[in-house]
Amino acid sequence: MNNQLEMFAPSIGLGGTYERPAINRDIVIIAREAKQTSVDAAIKAKPKTGKKRARVHAYLLGRPATDEEIEIALNMSGNTVRPTRGTLVKDGHVIDSGMRRLTRAGNEAIVWRCV
Repeated sequence: MNNQLEMFAPSIGLGGTYERPAINRDIVIIAREAKQTSVDAAIKAKPKTGKKRARVHAYLLGRPATDEEIEIALNMSGNTVRPTRGTLVKDGHVIDSGMRRLTRAGNEAIVWRCV
């Protein structure tokens, strides 16, 4: 069961087919059990999420990358990169490349790429 709520979910098009949402749309995903402070922070961050999605997507257009590589290249915190990339995955713009690379800590990480 999905334990997250999405604010402003994408809709089905007039023809009844799924339309991939815009890359630069403003969106946040909030866990159902999120504390009010987390909900407030997500709502506050929402107006800036479209620009962050566009930056992450543009970076991945040039090369597949792990979340950590995106963090370093775009000077974004992991707490921003992971949910931003996650919404791009959910919207069908980014997928798991099937490759793995080691993080600085020596752990395997998914290498993400644009569709």
